[in-house]
Amino acid sequence: MGASTSAIEQLVATGSHFQIGSKIGKRFARQIHRSLDSYRFLQQQLLPYHRTAEGKAVYGEFLDVNRTRYPDYAAELEGIAQGAGRPFEELLLVNLRGEYRELLQGPDDDGGCSDCILVTDEAALIGHNEDGSPAFRHDMYLVHARVDGKPGFTALSYPGFLCGNALGFNNEGICFTIDNVRPRNSRVGLGRHFVARSLLEARSLDDAIERVTVSGQAGGFSYTIGSMRERRVATVEVATGSHKVREIRGCYFHANHYHELTGVDQIIGRSSRARVERANELMRHNHPTDASGVLAILGDQAHPEYPIYREAAPPDRATTLCTALFDLDARQLRIHSGHPTRSPGQFSELAL
Repeated sequence: MGASTSAIEQLVATGSHFQIGSKIGKRFARQIHRSLDSYRFLQQQLLPYHRTAEGKAVYGEFLDVNRTRYPDYAAELEGIAQGAGRPFEELLLVNLRGEYRELLQGPDDDGGCSDCILVTDEAALIGHNEDGSPAFRHDMYLVHARVDGKPGFTALSYPGFLCGNALGFNNEGICFTIDNVRPRNSRVGLGRHFVARSLLEARSLDDAIERVTVSGQAGGFSYTIGSMRERRVATVEVATGSHKVREIRGCYFHANHYHELTGVDQIIGRSSRARVERANELMRHNHPTDASGVLAILGDQAHPEYPIYREAAPPDRATTLCTALFDLDARQLRIHSGHPTRSPGQFSELAL
């Protein structure tokens, strides 16, 4: 697991999918209860809708399609619910929050994340700001798990969520980060948290791409996926019924809207647009060549309203919970729990 100088809690778990989920639920029950109890979208919109006849029907369709396609991950989620002592329905609803948000025209929180990728002969780096609600700042955790017969993995996780919807890596040399996107045409189908969970079982870049572009998805995500063994990095933008793959060479920045995939009716938040414009400006004037250059972009706060490194300063409502840097050549992940350049001592370091 490597050295750690931060307070990110960590769990090592082995066994079946249900057993691993149960261990996660028991260990992080306090965080799960606190998160779900204070999650306004769950309490004020999802649960009231779920109690209606229409809501029950939609929930049943979501449950059937995801349990049929991903029975192991459904069992894992059931384990988390049982271990934490929380209703399974609540955990499934929050793991489908992106899909329900579009169906219910939920809050436009302008959340999401940022990626800065550098692939040259000298460096192969994936930098990532994990952005979200300030309420999650002290509640995220690292899970190191091995399911019998499958690759062992490590994932940065939110309380009550399936592993895989933030960032992670496995012992097959696959690493990834995820950016939220907002396609408008969501429908009942495979949930993106379930799809993202499958990345932790990928054995090559092509296998990973195939997993995240599976048909029948309800909404979409943007994935940055690296293969250490192949020294390749690609971004994969996925929407309902379409996707676009771009293999990265040089420096590239991605935030929370579709850059490569055209023809998608989407919501582009003011923060996402501002972060991309600022990063492109920085890359034009001072092209990053190493890890310090990537972290400088991810730590930039020059924009007066919507900086790349976020601190929930109005009008921006999200904060950067941590900054991660995958070094494919050094086979190392460093997770900064503070600002990546101003607080250099606050990090967890893991061998990939």
